[in-house]
Amino acid sequence: MSEKNRIYAEELLKKLTLEEKVAQLSQTVAGYRGFVREGENFRFSPEFYSFIEKYGAMGAISNILRADNFAIKKVSEGIEPRHRVKVANQLQREVLERARVPIPVLIEVEANHGVMALGSQVFPTNLGMGCAFNDELYGRVMRSVGKEIELSANHVAMTTMLDMARDPRWGRTEEFFSEDPYLAAAYAKSGVREFKRNRALMCCKHFCATGDGFGGLNTAEVNVGARELHDIHLPASFAAIESGADLIMAAYNTVDGIPCHVNSYILRDVLRKELGFDGIVLSDGWGVERAIEQMGYDAERGAVAILSAGVALSLADHGAFLHLISACRKGMIDESVIDAAVIRILEKKYELGLFDDPFVKEDNSLVAYVNSGEQKRLAYESACESLVLLKNNGILPLDKKNRVGLFGCHADNINYLLGDYTALQEDSAHKTVRDVFEAEFDTVAYNSGWDFDGDGRNLDEAVRIAKECDVAVVTVGGSSARSLAGVVTDSRNGAVISSSGFLDCGEGCDLADIRLPGNQTELVKRLKEEGVPVVAVLIAGRPYEMTEVNSLADAVLCAWYPGAEGGYAICDVLTGKVNPSGKLSVSIPSGSSCLPAYYNRYEKEVFNAKRKAYNRTYLDNLSPVLYPFGYGLSYSSFEYRSLEVNRLAKNSFEVLVTVKNSSRVAGKEVVQLYIRGKGNSVRRRAKELRGYAKISLDPQETRTVRFTLGYDELKVYSVQSRYEIEDASVTIMVGSNPNLPLSAEITTEAQII
Repeated sequence: MSEKNRIYAEELLKKLTLEEKVAQLSQTVAGYRGFVREGENFRFSPEFYSFIEKYGAMGAISNILRADNFAIKKVSEGIEPRHRVKVANQLQREVLERARVPIPVLIEVEANHGVMALGSQVFPTNLGMGCAFNDELYGRVMRSVGKEIELSANHVAMTTMLDMARDPRWGRTEEFFSEDPYLAAAYAKSGVREFKRNRALMCCKHFCATGDGFGGLNTAEVNVGARELHDIHLPASFAAIESGADLIMAAYNTVDGIPCHVNSYILRDVLRKELGFDGIVLSDGWGVERAIEQMGYDAERGAVAILSAGVALSLADHGAFLHLISACRKGMIDESVIDAAVIRILEKKYELGLFDDPFVKEDNSLVAYVNSGEQKRLAYESACESLVLLKNNGILPLDKKNRVGLFGCHADNINYLLGDYTALQEDSAHKTVRDVFEAEFDTVAYNSGWDFDGDGRNLDEAVRIAKECDVAVVTVGGSSARSLAGVVTDSRNGAVISSSGFLDCGEGCDLADIRLPGNQTELVKRLKEEGVPVVAVLIAGRPYEMTEVNSLADAVLCAWYPGAEGGYAICDVLTGKVNPSGKLSVSIPSGSSCLPAYYNRYEKEVFNAKRKAYNRTYLDNLSPVLYPFGYGLSYSSFEYRSLEVNRLAKNSFEVLVTVKNSSRVAGKEVVQLYIRGKGNSVRRRAKELRGYAKISLDPQETRTVRFTLGYDELKVYSVQSRYEIEDASVTIMVGSNPNLPLSAEITTEAQII
């Protein structure tokens, strides 16, 4: 933070009353509920004006662009691209003209996989992006998102970057890059860095340890020790902060019995002191209210506790933070604590240049960018790289002259490809899987075949159609399509209360049983009984139990939620126009009873020839993991030829790996480097990713890939409760997990930085 901006903020602070200071901290008015559209014009709600009149200011407002059915019911009620700048400028003008001391307002928008607004591009959800093993590509996506936000006259992107996908029962698994901290950190670093090339602020969520919620339940308690916290849950946060994250959103969950919103150890000792964060801590929506309720505090004591713990700006708090005014006047909190929070917010406004020019020129720049095709091309590239081929008995790639039977609800509705945190869509603007198949294949016959409710009304017809085809392509998986489900949500935390349609994934949609819903498996079984070759395409926001489908299908393609261009990507991979290159960023368990299934546990996997299984597994399930982290097939074949390790300096090593494309097909391979430490003061994990490189190889081409292992890759969180390198030995393993044919041994020397 610049000294000049701090001085400006401190001088401005002196002009503010207590009410005006607290108004900078409390987002009582939600943006998407703060306006009404009347044709091409917009007016703001009485609540919007009354807040400014009563408190003399408005510090921030969230999600004026939010346009899912939580916010609006139809497109004509929301802010379309041609309106965005006009509405943002209008909002800014209303605040500045009515405030006693004119201070611009920060406008926030959700941007988990593209801007959550009408007319915005929908990219693959983070789970798919993680499978691309291409953080540079994700950086380009986030740079485009930042540009769109800047052109929209909005200021803050709220983006999930910090959570780890440790339990697939959790409905929000789709929002996370990976189960692995190294991979997640690389994405967070690239995403924040590239986003920050624009005049916009990055808010990373959620801090912290959300992905280890009890039983995979949303907002549930998290019981992790200090070492698990530092090894698994903090690397992505550190990377995001190092790259310039402006805001960090506190998580709903508790850590070791204390809600994050009131957890001073998490927010001050860890976030501020250990990780060096100097920006704004934002509450999650209604998180202040929730924490007060969890702790059993009265309104004033709760507001004081949460601000004192480190939360500076509340989000959708129903006025909970406004109790800081009376609490301060009663002597329950010193005004200097409020001042410190306000200064952080004012500094960010100065950093953005809002005091110099709070408005954006109302021209065609945004609409031109949205319509330029740049984001569409990025979305297609991202979808192609994110697809993971899990099984292929030779049936793929498909010939476009094949007679194709296409089945599954996902194939005929674009919304099933998009994931949660998606705005309402104009169906005419997108091509479904069915649309693309019918354009690309000579003969396509579609029938849903299965139903989410499992009533079987289409099974017989689907089998009849398939028997007349050369191959059946069957989509399987779940749904985060809130716009199709008639969802009623809890206004306090976003949890689903009821739904008139099917919804089994997304925020508030957790499962105890992750078997494929409805009669999907039954359809695949019936098709195989009739001798029909089957290609299964998983479209989902989490790993499902799909062991039986996997055994029956001739090929399995994992697409997660591939975004608006997903139909093209799926077709192009299945036909060989695109060679699949994705690798699993999460492990796929063989069943709900085999959780957790993440790969980086402490036990070493050793094959037991007598039992024909890996040690440390269940008596009643010898193969708890169906497909492991890092796994993925290609239409090419790759050989790992040699491994050379050179010591560059103390605890600094160069690792050279030679890889050959031994096939006749050009392709991309993700070269993965893992380590296993021995002899440390703490027990090391059996396998830890510490490097990867996605390379393109022509047929018969050989390339040498260079990795560097240094302090950050070799350090441990030791028995001394600190990061350090110890006198120890380390095994380096290279390949494509679980096949790691190359290995070498190195030694490390004690070092503390």
